[in-house]
Amino acid sequence: MIDLRQLEYFLKIAERRSFTAAAVELRITQPSLTKSIRLLEQDLGVQLFRRLPRGVELTPFGVSLARHARSVRVQVKEALGEIESLRQGVSGRITVGAGPSWLRRVLPRAVGQLIEERPLVRIQVVGGFDEALLRGLRLGEIDAALVEIPSVEECTDLDVSPLASDTLVVIAREGHPLADAGSISAADCLAFPWVLPPRATRTRRRLDSLFVSRELPPPDATVETESGAFIVAMLGASDALTYTTRRTVEQAEATGMVIIDVPDLAAERTAGFITRRGQAKSPTLEALFAGLSELAAADPRN
Repeated sequence: MIDLRQLEYFLKIAERRSFTAAAVELRITQPSLTKSIRLLEQDLGVQLFRRLPRGVELTPFGVSLARHARSVRVQVKEALGEIESLRQGVSGRITVGAGPSWLRRVLPRAVGQLIEERPLVRIQVVGGFDEALLRGLRLGEIDAALVEIPSVEECTDLDVSPLASDTLVVIAREGHPLADAGSISAADCLAFPWVLPPRATRTRRRLDSLFVSRELPPPDATVETESGAFIVAMLGASDALTYTTRRTVEQAEATGMVIIDVPDLAAERTAGFITRRGQAKSPTLEALFAGLSELAAADPRN
């Protein structure tokens, strides 16, 4: 019979690829850790790790067990969190990840409505870009993500509820050399520095692909950051360009920003509420989704 402690030991070794490093982090002796994994392998009748000159790697059996063990870890975390909330008399506790546009407008309104209706709820909001938030969702670090919807192939383990759409455009400060140039080409934009989110983000990948489709090199980001606030501030202090949603220029912190008319780079994107497939959604999470859906229905651009 596999116990939860054995699974946690196994996952820690798999993550660190080292019995020594895992033992230090788990604060147990290496012989004790080795014995626990040996017993686990005996119970399963397979070898889970292959020793290398430096560290270890998972065998195919280990890869399979790790996939299921991570799901067990997430489920146990959810159960413990729910029990703790009940023990403390708190009606619900959730963690929500959101991209920059959601953090600015719709999510604060939805959370405000929720805490007015349910003053005992506890909500943690995590900001970031799509790939990092989806990774956190899959690891069980957050309960839902408000981000651009991935492709169908990337959603096999996720439940997706579309909420809003908007156009991705090039943005710069008022008075930028391109601001009054009328309709310009993608090539014209390469003469200026760019401030962009990390290359792994969906928006950045779309921008790169639009340049490549026109046989142009993608912009070489002069500054790369995960901070939407820094991007806006950087635009105001330079001739840099960025690529974001059209709705961005309507936000208070983007005062002084304008859309640069670059038809080659305009693109539609759809965003929504994403959870793990098969995840048990708490009443608090369901209530937040209902509020977001109502707000998005009234104003589907975000």
